[in-house]
Amino acid sequence: MRPNFSLTALLSAMLLSTSPAFAELVRYATIDYAPYALHDDPQGRLGLFVDINTAIADRAELNHSDTLLPISRVIKNLEHDVSDCGVFLLTSISKEAYIPVAKILDRFDTIIISRPGLKITQEADLSNQRLAIPRGSFEGSTIATDPNIDRVLTNNAEQSVHLLKAGRVDAIAGTSLNILYQLSLEGMSRNEIGDIFTYERQEVWLQCAKNQLSEETITKLRQATDALRLEGVFDTFVRRYISEAFSSPKT
Repeated sequence: MRPNFSLTALLSAMLLSTSPAFAELVRYATIDYAPYALHDDPQGRLGLFVDINTAIADRAELNHSDTLLPISRVIKNLEHDVSDCGVFLLTSISKEAYIPVAKILDRFDTIIISRPGLKITQEADLSNQRLAIPRGSFEGSTIATDPNIDRVLTNNAEQSVHLLKAGRVDAIAGTSLNILYQLSLEGMSRNEIGDIFTYERQEVWLQCAKNQLSEETITKLRQATDALRLEGVFDTFVRRYISEAFSSPKT
């Protein structure tokens, strides 16, 4: 006997099979470091990269999970098929290791901020000055090896900002988002710091592990990311974490 399927039942099955509930799950791994990810934030913010991941998945109509991890675990999870994608700097190494899906921010600066009165227009201006840098950062860079710079190693950007505010160092270095976020938390104004010198400029991309997600899902992620970037959504997210006093730093 021929099965008797109604047209309504057939259409319902087709719609269900293509709905977001049946879409491939995208497993994000996010570095558990403020302000990329936040815990118990008084303003209810979840973190910049968490915001970005959610917006991309929602626009792409994909289910997603997001696991907050130390940077070393983020890399291991992507390598061992525990996580699929992450938001991080695009480098020559990451281009080889992952699929560079789409650009998120075309400007992610590493900056040096000086105390009031200290002009910095080049690295040489740091000669004989006390520069605070987080441990483990700037490996291989000249500011980490220049014998004329008096380096003060700190645990993180928060400690660096506290030292600058207290007048115990002449300048601090780190990523713009980290430092400007900490300055904003401290309630500092633009006239409480000196120059903001751009030491390095890089791009932030959505990057995914190879041979894990389907081509269809990668395409959806790429299209969603490109659309959100062009609409200025990611730039709006950045402004959630930086006060207006530092939203347009001098470079």
